[in-house]
Amino acid sequence: MQRYLYGQLERTEAAYWWFVGQRFLLSRFLRKQYGAQRSLKLLDVGCGTGKNLEVLRQWGTAVGADISSDAIEFCRRRGFTIRKSDVMSLKFPDNAFDVVTSLGVFYHRNVTDDVRGFREIHRVLKPSGRFFFLDCATKALYGKHDLAFDGIRRYERKELKAKLESAGFAVEKISYINTLLFPAIFLYRKLDGLRSTRPESNVQEKISPLLNALLTFLYKTELRGVSYVSYPFGVNIFAVARKRQN
Repeated sequence: MQRYLYGQLERTEAAYWWFVGQRFLLSRFLRKQYGAQRSLKLLDVGCGTGKNLEVLRQWGTAVGADISSDAIEFCRRRGFTIRKSDVMSLKFPDNAFDVVTSLGVFYHRNVTDDVRGFREIHRVLKPSGRFFFLDCATKALYGKHDLAFDGIRRYERKELKAKLESAGFAVEKISYINTLLFPAIFLYRKLDGLRSTRPESNVQEKISPLLNALLTFLYKTELRGVSYVSYPFGVNIFAVARKRQN
């Protein structure tokens, strides 16, 4: 990811609707699976500026891993334990964590072998430990936003399920998300592709508070529904996968 985007993320992720929704979904997953437990060992792979670690540490000891020195600096400023580590070669022992999370990491060009990365996460999880995955979806949406973030892939549901299973996981839940806004985002991405402008992030630093509040409400409403159904399309995709007992 380009260096300037880390500063943008730090300035926007506390209140911007998409990031708020991400953490909302992550919190729902942890509450559903682990209730009031507070003794878990949790790892966030590709932890960025560390905002998701603030959620994880409510359930126990949370540590982060990232290959970016900029990301590590942001996280250490927030008081988190971070290790410089590539997802395809995690510098952690076998069977070390109850939960591993990865939000918006595997799309990146530095992940040259995503199945290898999934196998590494499988390795560091304890038996029956869970992997929470969230990333970009739908190849038809690939465009300048992805290029700005050095993204090289967007996942389809069948593809993601097959890759997680090939890495040794049992997939407990998989669904597209960010479905309500899919038509508008699809149209915007296609029109943007016709313009001769440089690649840039679609995250808006100066979004109307009223619009941001509305989008946050709509997104949270949609994410509550994921507990009951799996959406057939979306801008993003998430999965919960369990490490099988030996």
